[in-house]
Amino acid sequence: MPHYQTCRRHPQAGPFLAECYGCKRELFDIQARNEAEAARRKTARAALTLIGTPAAEILTADVTDTTLIVATRQPGAYFEYAVDVFRLPTAEETDPELADDYRLNAGQWLLIWQAGNHDRSAVTDMVRDAHAFLTESGLAAVDDTELVAA
Repeated sequence: MPHYQTCRRHPQAGPFLAECYGCKRELFDIQARNEAEAARRKTARAALTLIGTPAAEILTADVTDTTLIVATRQPGAYFEYAVDVFRLPTAEETDPELADDYRLNAGQWLLIWQAGNHDRSAVTDMVRDAHAFLTESGLAAVDDTELVAA
């Protein structure tokens, strides 16, 4: 028995998944966005765990290939709202020829910048400052990040 459902293209109930390419595409896009957001959250959670805040509520996660900006809320912390900026180590920093004391682990996020505030309205400005820091540091271009709201 077919599953009947309506969509914005078809106000009358019908087996649109089997017949409507637009509906199939829309459902695929929704699933792809959900999977990408879950992957970003997992990445952000792993980075937060490294700095000792695994239980912080993730408000936003901005991810590129080599950088990560995470805005969090953690009631009871020194600053309730925080923005942490991470980067991945470079190939030179993970070179096996380096002594153990100087070699970094490939794929492990490094904390490079932080900001905090007691007011939620400051989060947008802190994220903007984090992007500016990455741009000034040469770690990210102005338009190479993707903002994901929690």
